[in-house]
Amino acid sequence: MPRPIYIIDSMNYIFRAYHALPHDIRGPSGQLTNAVLGYLRTLLRIIKQHKPQYMVSAFEGDVSFRSNLFPGYKANRTDPPDELERQFVLCRRISEAAGVPCLEVDGYEADDIIGTIALHMSELGHPVVIVTGDKDMSQLVRNGILVYDIGREVWFDEAAVIGKFGVKPSQIPDLLSLIGDSVDNIPGVLGVGDKTARQILSVCSSVEELVESPAFDHQFTFRGRSDILRRIRENIDAVRLSRKLATICCDAPLDVSPDTVRYRGGDHRVLDPLCDELGIRRVVEDIPLTQPTLF
Repeated sequence: MPRPIYIIDSMNYIFRAYHALPHDIRGPSGQLTNAVLGYLRTLLRIIKQHKPQYMVSAFEGDVSFRSNLFPGYKANRTDPPDELERQFVLCRRISEAAGVPCLEVDGYEADDIIGTIALHMSELGHPVVIVTGDKDMSQLVRNGILVYDIGREVWFDEAAVIGKFGVKPSQIPDLLSLIGDSVDNIPGVLGVGDKTARQILSVCSSVEELVESPAFDHQFTFRGRSDILRRIRENIDAVRLSRKLATICCDAPLDVSPDTVRYRGGDHRVLDPLCDELGIRRVVEDIPLTQPTLF
């Protein structure tokens, strides 16, 4: 049976580490290294506990294609602080030195890189584990693809996603198109909250089915049913745009093969000097990072 692939949502763990770890964690040069340290700990935890044959870290390029579709996309976010920005390059360097390849494509977000890798490797028969704490990744869950929140030690299969969100993984973009997403500045429909959206999607498989089949209307029991359904239908173009913004792209122009996502094992000739440069040598000195046995 093909071995599983572990796909690391690097941006999620880099941002989390930057905000969670003290800002007095610095290398000999004074460079802030807290995000690098937290990110590296995540990589090493997967390497040590799961001994992967396939492991890849997803980064992201410049401007997302979604900003061309909707200029307001993520417009509420500020640019990363300079001290965090400088650590992105260091995280790529530490990842490669640890034997974990990094993949990214300009115009696509890390989510899209993850989705593209996950779908392709799943189609090749490999079990896929997406390592992330980002709820948006739940839409990728299906037979053969799981989400692993390593920080909380929680695994999400389809049943767990339904239990958490009240909808199937494939319906999450529809859910977000109705209620909006303040984190990514995706607009929803006025008056549609989480409970209302869940009820709609428990009856209809998608927003499109709702729009195309008024016969479903009598099955809804939420307050203001007629006004809300009219509002959704009158604003269906905006709803469709929101759904597109919330949908992870799984066909980014990326060369994905077992060779490109193979965990190579760390090269201590590169890794040790880099860790010394960053002042984090103690993190890796007891971790075996040799080339894994391939079978």
